Amino acid sequence: MRDFRDAKAMAQSLREALSQRHVSLTNSETLELVSKMLGFSNWNTLAAFINTDRDERARLKVPGNASATLPVLPIKDWVPFPAMQIPLWIKRPKTVQALKQAFSHRRELIVVAQRSESIEEPAAGDVYDIGVMAHVLDLGPVSDKAVELSPVLEGSTQVLVQTQGRVAIKNFSAESGRYEAEVDEIDEGAIVEAPDLIKRASDRFDKYATDHSIVVDKMWSLRLHDPGRVADMIAQRLKLDIRAKQMILATLDPVARLERVVALLET
Repeated sequence: MRDFRDAKAMAQSLREALSQRHVSLTNSETLELVSKMLGFSNWNTLAAFINTDRDERARLKVPGNASATLPVLPIKDWVPFPAMQIPLWIKRPKTVQALKQAFSHRRELIVVAQRSESIEEPAAGDVYDIGVMAHVLDLGPVSDKAVELSPVLEGSTQVLVQTQGRVAIKNFSAESGRYEAEVDEIDEGAIVEAPDLIKRASDRFDKYATDHSIVVDKMWSLRLHDPGRVADMIAQRLKLDIRAKQMILATLDPVARLERVVALLET
């Protein structure tokens, strides 16, 4: 059965079928029709997602750095991006054990999104193949005030982490009584100059932030020259579901990542 990855072939079939009924449409028009049939607002949006749901491991290109096995914090309801400072509230015993293990690894651990929020005990295949390295900044009990505001936090441990670069995750496991995985660091290479694309993204995001009541410093983009960093900063603030944000995180080429973000902002 065809899905969004076959959009161009579907458009071709549709155009041929309509032609037999003496209805003439251009390639662009049929692509737009197919996009709407698949639930996307337009072709630009669909194009941003094509091929990203295929076997991620098969397409990862990671430098030949030595792999390392590190503790992992699987996250249910959001996607971590590099260069974020994030508070986490953890309760699952294997996550707590992973956190304890992090303190024997210079406080290093991996943060990665789960493929489904409903899974309480993730196993291999239940987390995405791209996550981020993180460093534990602070650790302690949840405050009484926080529990009062959100009773579900009772019994949790509060952790503050600083996320760093992307990693490719292999051999995720919980067999040791904690979540851990073998990981390879991903090197995105030297910064590529893309001033026009950065300005376009900044302008689109300023409008998006206004429309969605997102408070940001409008001068932030003037200080950045890395298209990948700009993409990450914008993506973490977009109102997208987990799968869509993970697709952005898994776009390893910095310019392609920012182009994808711009396509989403322009829908």
